[in-house]
Amino acid sequence: MKAGITTHGSGNKKWYQLQVYQRFILFTLILTGCMYGLKAQTTASKSPQVGIRLGLPLGATARYFFTDADAVEGIAGIYNETFTVTGLYERHFDLSALTVQGFAWYAGGGAHMGVRKYEGDTKFIAGVDGILGLDYNFAAIPLNLSLDWKPAVHFSTPSDLASFAVSARYILNRK
Repeated sequence: MKAGITTHGSGNKKWYQLQVYQRFILFTLILTGCMYGLKAQTTASKSPQVGIRLGLPLGATARYFFTDADAVEGIAGIYNETFTVTGLYERHFDLSALTVQGFAWYAGGGAHMGVRKYEGDTKFIAGVDGILGLDYNFAAIPLNLSLDWKPAVHFSTPSDLASFAVSARYILNRK
């Protein structure tokens, strides 16, 4: 007997596996429903945004919304003898009802690769990234500002978990 599960014959084991599978499906459906129930940030248009990122890493940033709430962001940056290129998926959530028009928060993840000088050698690095931030789109001018935390876990060198930055982006083709 393992963890309170009787194993008398294969019928009980299959029944238990079916119950676990059904609970997993139910949990996934509930979680998906909750995520889609949240109000997503609405954008006037799906115009690309390009700008600078001040923090870790320091560099250029570009973001494109392919739906009103879903965006992809690319970052090319340098810091501490490191150069990385990062690709992120972001889900944006509107906070306008609680604050001011154009204010949102976002969360997402992605991956990076680049080179880093580590222990006297230049090494190729790659890894996974998370991102969590606050976002503001100005109504009168085509400008976006964001503040984010972007921890990066490298596969071959020490990770960067305290990476904060402010980004300023120009919103292209905004009417």
